[in-house]
Amino acid sequence: MKKCPKCGGEHLAPIHYGYPAFNEETKRRVEQKELFLGGCRITGCDPQFHCFDCGKNVGKPPVLLTNKYGEEDYRDIVTSVKFSDGGFGAGFDEVIIEKLPDRIAVHARSSRPPFDADGELSAKEWKKLLDRLFCSLYVHEWKESYVNPYILDGEQWELEFRLTDKRVRNTHGSNEFPAYWDELKETFQPFFIGE
Repeated sequence: MKKCPKCGGEHLAPIHYGYPAFNEETKRRVEQKELFLGGCRITGCDPQFHCFDCGKNVGKPPVLLTNKYGEEDYRDIVTSVKFSDGGFGAGFDEVIIEKLPDRIAVHARSSRPPFDADGELSAKEWKKLLDRLFCSLYVHEWKESYVNPYILDGEQWELEFRLTDKRVRNTHGSNEFPAYWDELKETFQPFFIGE
């Protein structure tokens, strides 16, 4: 089920951009909160959904806008992905997937036997991973930090993307998690050792 990457709410409706054919069916769908009218200004990087729980428009294309490079699709500029998860007494797991000139290398590390493992992904598997992270889990819309200051120990995690030109995008947390946390863990579960 699709949910809001900002608040986790499940009351999402597709956004219609442009001038709508405002007939009885459109009116009914808007009133029933099955459709949200996004206005006539269309940029090409517009969100796909409106969340009626938090009021945010979400589901943006995975585009990074910079003054230097203009518009870049994250999936084209990611050179490595690192996901780590663990905590006091629970062990620590980490996987780093790096796009090298001749292959896509996977290095998994765990606090449980067999501890370390190396492998590779095919280009198709790499694309599938990036599509899931950016187009299904919307990681580019997550906050930079998720922290619950009222728990001292527990679970700490990090999701880091290295991009071209030594750029880095990082999201991390301590005992607080984004809306798509379970799906993120499920995505990286096959890479972890000893699970």
